[in-house]
Amino acid sequence: MMKQKERIPQLDIFRAIAIFAVLAIHATSRTLAETLGTSMFHPFLFINKFSQFAVPSFVFLSGFVLFYNYIDRPLSGKTLGKFYSRRLIYIIVPYVMFSLMYFILKMTAGHTWSLPPMELASKLGKYLLTGTAYTHLYYVIIIIQFYVLFPLILWCLQKVRSLAAWAPLIGLALQWGFVVLNKYMTNHGYWQLTKGSLASTYFSYFLLGAGIAVYYGSLKKWLVPSREGWRAGRGSVWVALWLLWIAAGVVHVELWFNNFTKKTVINSLWYEAFSNLHALLSCLVLLQLSFLLYGAGRSLTARLLTSAGACSFGIYLIHPALLFFYRKLPFHGGSLAYTAAIAGGWLVALLVSWLIVAIAFRYVKPAWIVFGSAPQKAKPGVQS
Repeated sequence: MMKQKERIPQLDIFRAIAIFAVLAIHATSRTLAETLGTSMFHPFLFINKFSQFAVPSFVFLSGFVLFYNYIDRPLSGKTLGKFYSRRLIYIIVPYVMFSLMYFILKMTAGHTWSLPPMELASKLGKYLLTGTAYTHLYYVIIIIQFYVLFPLILWCLQKVRSLAAWAPLIGLALQWGFVVLNKYMTNHGYWQLTKGSLASTYFSYFLLGAGIAVYYGSLKKWLVPSREGWRAGRGSVWVALWLLWIAAGVVHVELWFNNFTKKTVINSLWYEAFSNLHALLSCLVLLQLSFLLYGAGRSLTARLLTSAGACSFGIYLIHPALLFFYRKLPFHGGSLAYTAAIAGGWLVALLVSWLIVAIAFRYVKPAWIVFGSAPQKAKPGVQS
């Protein structure tokens, strides 16, 4: 019988931090245009661009969880059948439900229900296939692409386990091969317009998660901050990691600040490079931060963050609708009132979404249809 792996409850805190960053991006999405030329622009730009690690972090976590759970399982038809049936039930069904909801919201807000039925059906079909029913749903399309590729990658790593050590570099090579090809060797067509929705844009994060998952047992002492680690001399590596993370994020923000305010023109690959570096470092920093915040798991902070992380998929799905209606509210006043309004949007998107999802999972048995897998009670292994 296969030995159960160590459960990692800290991953829910990782999810919580990542969803907070997603909400920060969306809550400040309009501020860049609205505050350009004012003293508020730089702080809002910093929040928006520094938080861009959110989606790469979720992709990294998906790679980590999948390979942590499946690397030692036989790649049989039964295993794959269970794998894909869970994804169909807990990922694709909620995605379709929310795509329909956002389609209705879009059509109603745009007063476009008068379009011919065939055109409406064509629009909906395109939205479902491309993840464009609303601006955030592209992430599900990315994850579905990785689910399709997962058995092939798993088979390769199971056949040649040592290949996992090279997985992050292979991911970087594949991702940057696509980035360069997309920049220099394609015309302005469909491929370029959907670059952010293609798995090839995120290979480095997914395969970094895969590589760490396979060697987690031996890497844990380097990944998880501890007193023993500090005494063993690993503290300097952790400090360097965090300083490099901050530096990469600041440089990325400043590149955009100069672009917006001084119309600085530089090769777009610089933006890609610092965005990629900051996001990769963020995956490691968030992993460390999740262990630090979890502690023994008994504090109120740890319990709240664990709950938010367990509800993160539902929060991700529903929060743009709340922001849409929140922004309909009239706000008046100067810069302080404007800042409070943006902060209020973030809080509403988080707290109301979280409350709705938590109550639904607690009291509505078929809540999985719209919000995916319900939070699980503690048990061995990692949720897949």
